Amino acid sequence: MPKEILNRYSKEEEQALAVKVAIAGSAALFVIAAAAGIIADSITLLLDAATNLVILVTAVFTHTSVRKVHRPPDHIYNFGYTKYEPLTIVMQGALIIMTCLISAKFAIQDMIHPEDVAGYGIPVIAEIVSGVMAIAITWYINRIAHRTDSAILKGSVMQWKVETILSFGIAAGFLAGFVLREQGYAKITPYVDPVMAIMLALLLVRSPIKAVAHNILELLDAVPAEHIQGAVRRVVEKYKPRSFGVSRLRSRKAGKKIFVDVCFMVKSDLTVGEVGELADNFEKDLKEHLPESDTVVYFKPKHEH
Repeated sequence: MPKEILNRYSKEEEQALAVKVAIAGSAALFVIAAAAGIIADSITLLLDAATNLVILVTAVFTHTSVRKVHRPPDHIYNFGYTKYEPLTIVMQGALIIMTCLISAKFAIQDMIHPEDVAGYGIPVIAEIVSGVMAIAITWYINRIAHRTDSAILKGSVMQWKVETILSFGIAAGFLAGFVLREQGYAKITPYVDPVMAIMLALLLVRSPIKAVAHNILELLDAVPAEHIQGAVRRVVEKYKPRSFGVSRLRSRKAGKKIFVDVCFMVKSDLTVGEVGELADNFEKDLKEHLPESDTVVYFKPKHEH
């Protein structure tokens, strides 16, 4: 088996294993948070459970995505499956945003009609256990994400970091509520849970909003980031003297792939071999700057301009 195919196979297997860990972990944390939330009658714990459910749903979808993004182009997807990466990240972010908005709505209702949680012991223990598990899962997935350079897994790491912060933040909040109750501030404690839920929702919603905004542009075929455009322009400028200018230059990004479409103006008497050599050299030079580039080079006679 060629080394390149072997390395790709190894990366796929590592990514698939990381996703399976995410699926198992999110399912376990969902059960812990949901059970503790129902027992303690806590909107904050139910927010945590909903977050874990989001991670579980997206992890299942991610399991399909990590397999598809490595597939070569075919008769259905002529440009390959790389857009599964931004699609998965948008889906992850959108679900987290929706979860935060719904949780904030119920938290506001709880503030209007205050009711204290049934107890603080179970929520604190449940969230500390969840936080420790989330740290371990975050570390493992982050390691695989960087080793395999997977944008999908990096999006999953974002979710698990959110879950880690959420778990320890909730545990700290309930400890504060317990202290307030013990100190005789029983009138304040009914507001601890909903206020904590709103604060955490506002904290958690920022990263997914940024991720969704960035990846939606990619799904809509917006131009790539400036450093990618700059690399393309530098190579084009290098080949301009060998032609009579550029009639068209377009680029877009889909996952790791950079698609470049460039048309050079050339003399009408150039041979097929000469323009073919120009195209081959251009593609080779561009790949040195952008290894994942997929380039289409074509030519237009000067007299047609």
